[in-house]
Amino acid sequence: MATTDYPFSRKLSPSINRLVLGFPEDVQEFFLEMISADRSQQTISNYAYDFALFFDYLKEKGIALEEIRPITIKRFFRHIENGYERVIQIQLRREDPITGEVERKWIERKHYRENTYAGKQRKRASLRSLFRYLVKLGALDKDPMEEYEDASLRSRSKKRVPVFLTREEALRLIEAIATYHGKKKLRKSNWHEYRDRAMLLMLLNTGMRVSELVGLNLNNVQRDHNNVHIFVLGKGGKERVLKLNQTAESALSHYLQHRPIAKDSSDALFLNKNRTRLGRKGVNEALQKYVREAQLPPKSSNISPHKLRHTLATLLLSNGENLRVVQEILGHSSIQTTQIYTHVINSEKDEALDRLDQWT
Repeated sequence: MATTDYPFSRKLSPSINRLVLGFPEDVQEFFLEMISADRSQQTISNYAYDFALFFDYLKEKGIALEEIRPITIKRFFRHIENGYERVIQIQLRREDPITGEVERKWIERKHYRENTYAGKQRKRASLRSLFRYLVKLGALDKDPMEEYEDASLRSRSKKRVPVFLTREEALRLIEAIATYHGKKKLRKSNWHEYRDRAMLLMLLNTGMRVSELVGLNLNNVQRDHNNVHIFVLGKGGKERVLKLNQTAESALSHYLQHRPIAKDSSDALFLNKNRTRLGRKGVNEALQKYVREAQLPPKSSNISPHKLRHTLATLLLSNGENLRVVQEILGHSSIQTTQIYTHVINSEKDEALDRLDQWT
């Protein structure tokens, strides 16, 4: 993997920089285009991980970029069909307590990943975008991905009902925060408890994406008399303003009162234990802790931050809210995306099935 004292882009994390620097120069140009187009860091990271998997396979087989054929892509997807190992490079930072000197060291961590239906679709989309760009750039004469998709069998479309929490399960989840921290023998005022309550309530009451949550800064919180609004930067750089209800606003106020001073003068709203910006992984780990404490049923135990977004959408539509309003709250570019939640709140279907009781 190529390394340099200067990053590929200061807008990307060090680990993603190292991945991108290992790609062919024409592929690096693709990432520069994405940065110029203000694509989110999460989107760019997803592309980098997908391409790293693909180019590692090409390297193993001794295939150059210009030698890629439809059969190459077909064999790649067969190679990862039953799961794959992802290698992630992480930079460890250690500060000498006496001299204050900072030592940085890169290590590799391997994670086994299941190749889910959604994962397959994302990898196809990633490669589709890359090869279209390379053809336009003149780096390739033909689009091997287009030829591969023309020749391959279409996957059967799968419509999955979103997983969400009921209102009662959501309340149990929030109550589990106090229960979890109350079990500690030395009961202290713990700022992590205030942070986690504010964090989960904001996810449940605004439906923001986890990437939007961890990207919030202190100045994204705006008070106007008795109202608190959050300015959220969503996909494609689209901004939307979301009002916090009283419960979420109260939890956020308590957190801000107990929030420690951040390192490096960071203005991140939510901090991790090192007092730097909290990441997606930190949010998910905190959530899983309280899911276990709440002892949610099997259907809901595999909950993720994104499924809290599903929960808000479902509850809003169940309350009779307008579909367009829900679309604006969630920041969906297409109302068709919002319509997937109508499948789980169609009470007419439930009533039709209930009427079968008259036969018995």
